Amino acid sequence: MSTISATENKELEKLIVEHIPRDALMACEDAYYSGDMKGRQHSAIFLSGHKPSAAGQNKHFFINESFHEALQVHGADPTPLRGTRLVLGQFGIFNIARLNVPGHKWVNLRRSATRKKLAELNTHIERKYVQGDLFAAPSNVAQGTIFIVGVMDGTDENGIAQLTQVLVALPAPNLKSWLYISAIADFLNLYDQLD
Repeated sequence: MSTISATENKELEKLIVEHIPRDALMACEDAYYSGDMKGRQHSAIFLSGHKPSAAGQNKHFFINESFHEALQVHGADPTPLRGTRLVLGQFGIFNIARLNVPGHKWVNLRRSATRKKLAELNTHIERKYVQGDLFAAPSNVAQGTIFIVGVMDGTDENGIAQLTQVLVALPAPNLKSWLYISAIADFLNLYDQLD
């Protein structure tokens, strides 16, 4: 994939800012931290042999519940909570879902059939903003997918993996790279710059 120029990067940023409200993005970040904290607190009582597994499951459910609530409060009409299924909302043209990565290791992203289908929706975004198709005119972007990515590369006082960073990421259609990725804390500054 070609390197994204600063102009293309700005255009992608404008597209995201146009469709995802600042308050909603802030709520998604807060939901991630809240769910992570609750999951770790509820897992601290387990013995060391069970703690990592219990923490992973508890954090998954608590983060999903917090994320669902954040999407619901901001009108993103989230999918119902149902076990380990992805919680999916909609802001403008963007589907929005969450994704955890351990220690910045971008492994197993393509394992989920649902994530694959969601990422494929970014084909028109890739052609219009990143790498144009020589044989086709870029079409208008009608839909896409944004992942809110939680990076779990810290460890708390109980030895449980801890959330250290939340990112906003636009996956490439093949899920092998990112068309755009930024820490939410940095991305929020764009709302003032692009107004």
